[in-house]
Amino acid sequence: MNLPHKIAALAAVALVPVALVVPSAQADSTYTGALNDGDPLGTFLEPDPVTDQCIKPGGSSATARFDTVTFTSQSNGPRRIVLRDTSASPTGQLAIWAYRNGACVAADYLPDDAAESGQRIVDLDNVVFAEGDHVTIKFFAERPAGGSTPWRLDILQPGTANAAAAGKGSSYVKLPYQVSCGSGKAVAKVAGKAKARKIKSITFTAGGKKVAAVKGVRARQNIKLKGIPSSATSIKAVVKLKGGGKAKVTRAYSACR
Repeated sequence: MNLPHKIAALAAVALVPVALVVPSAQADSTYTGALNDGDPLGTFLEPDPVTDQCIKPGGSSATARFDTVTFTSQSNGPRRIVLRDTSASPTGQLAIWAYRNGACVAADYLPDDAAESGQRIVDLDNVVFAEGDHVTIKFFAERPAGGSTPWRLDILQPGTANAAAAGKGSSYVKLPYQVSCGSGKAVAKVAGKAKARKIKSITFTAGGKKVAAVKGVRARQNIKLKGIPSSATSIKAVVKLKGGGKAKVTRAYSACR
């Protein structure tokens, strides 16, 4: 696409925004909405589609109606942010900007390849946020005046939990929120004294592989999990109790690959 021409074209049509505000986002969160004439106007500088930097030297700008999604990051690490036009017959162009604590950190308005173009996708790869960061995603789409463009926004983070831990074992051990994709490690934590004194042993598996086993645990003890497979989508702990019996807990994760 001719960059300045297309950015200018986006400003020439009426776009839409819906301000979505949520307190936090788990891994692989999905948001949906529609751009329309009721959305606020904003002025955006042309990003560099080659580097995904927020400003292209010598680039143009566009004033357009936009939508916003905001959340507070619960963990550290890179995200892939995917914006999709979900119209039955999408034809317009998309543009997206990501902000961390008020500062733009990445932006784009070109699909990376033919596959993304065919799926009506524009994405930002490896956008790093830290726990506690206030994240804002702004975006707009080319559309006819008076029309509405439905959209879907996916925030993807490899190695991060998709949901809370499930199972009776959760009262004995806390499974990690996040796995380090680089090292294949994570840390689980034993519960307080009342529960810890009942534990005989704990065995941890990830993707079917044993990643830790401990006996004689202490209250609030940190347990290092090592060798977690990059393809693992769950971590499971089996707690053997001194009085007999077992308690299990499982947590689902976005795989590191």
